[in-house]
Amino acid sequence: MKKSPSLEGSVSIVTGARGVIGGGIARELAAAGSDVVLQMGRDPHGSVDATGQTREHPLVREISGMGRRAVPVNCDVTNPQQVAAMVEEAVETFGRLDVLVNNAGVVSLCPVEEMSEAEWDRVMDVNVKGMFLCSRAAIPHLRRSSAGTIINNASVASFGGAAGMAHYCASKHATIGFTKTLALELARDDVTVNAICPGIVDTPMWSEVLTPDPAAYRETIKRVIPLGRDQTPEDMGRLAVFLASSRNLTGEAIRVDGGMTTSV
Repeated sequence: MKKSPSLEGSVSIVTGARGVIGGGIARELAAAGSDVVLQMGRDPHGSVDATGQTREHPLVREISGMGRRAVPVNCDVTNPQQVAAMVEEAVETFGRLDVLVNNAGVVSLCPVEEMSEAEWDRVMDVNVKGMFLCSRAAIPHLRRSSAGTIINNASVASFGGAAGMAHYCASKHATIGFTKTLALELARDDVTVNAICPGIVDTPMWSEVLTPDPAAYRETIKRVIPLGRDQTPEDMGRLAVFLASSRNLTGEAIRVDGGMTTSV
């Protein structure tokens, strides 16, 4: 039996780790042997209980239970100073950085005619500027790794449009362009850059924004995904592990969508 890809001894940063997909990616990286810095946003260490004590975030406990180290950080990915501090904390804590997963993202539903400039900027800032800032800060350290890699979370929305989601689709198209360009820029340094393009995963994006009705969600799955099932955070995490351990794969955008965009 072939062994699973190993990232033993590596150090990863996962942004948006509080989310469903980010958590799935962080778990799979840890299971493959990586210590993980978790960009959790506000209140990175967990919730506060009735006695005023801070409870450790479940994801931190879960990764620690795997025998790996997990460090939660409070960082706004649109703030260059905070991003630089996050990367420096990772390197100071673990002595190295091998993997950056740019997963942080936001979405909303609004037609262009009614969209405010502030909402356009919010989506583009987190989804695109955040990816740029984190990558820029991490690159000098990834160059020093023997297996440096950047993995960007794109979307099937990277390959088409969706009514009411011009800002989100534009940000995900930009993710692919950024991925391909950065792959070329860093190839001589042996740093790989790829993108994961999830199809439909049961996240707040779907359950709260796009299809809050569970019946409508299930109908969407049956209607648009040839395999007839939604995708999982573990799917994205396993692909992230594969990409992080594949040294001759760069500049690619890989769809994990059950055949949803096969004809695109």
